[in-house]
Amino acid sequence: MNRNYETREVVKSTAQAFTTSWVDIGGEIEMRGYNTLAVWATLDINNTNNPRIRALAKLDSAGTKEYNIVIKSVGASDVKIESNYIEWNVDADMETLIQFETDGLIPYIQLQIQCGTVGVAAGQIDYLEITKAWK
Repeated sequence: MNRNYETREVVKSTAQAFTTSWVDIGGEIEMRGYNTLAVWATLDINNTNNPRIRALAKLDSAGTKEYNIVIKSVGASDVKIESNYIEWNVDADMETLIQFETDGLIPYIQLQIQCGTVGVAAGQIDYLEITKAWK
């Protein structure tokens, strides 16, 4: 057994609908002692377009401050940053494994979902589990 791997944990066992605003999916996730989060998500697309998921960094458990994890675009004279999120490229039902790297610097993570267009029948995450590891 790998001591760097934690047993899976259910974050959401009932459907969470997508909205055009970011909404929490499940509670915060403790990441102390880990630097990689694997999110195992079951997506039911219905009529939703451009479903998205992101991880926000938190310094304190149950704290109100949630920090965007950014991506960097390196230019000739500067480095630009913008909020990081993952968008499913194909609007179809699927089971997906998504990894977030924390470099061991983020003590807590809050997952959120959003979509570009809800549609007549909102899509949803039917089920979401996580595993954590130190790589």
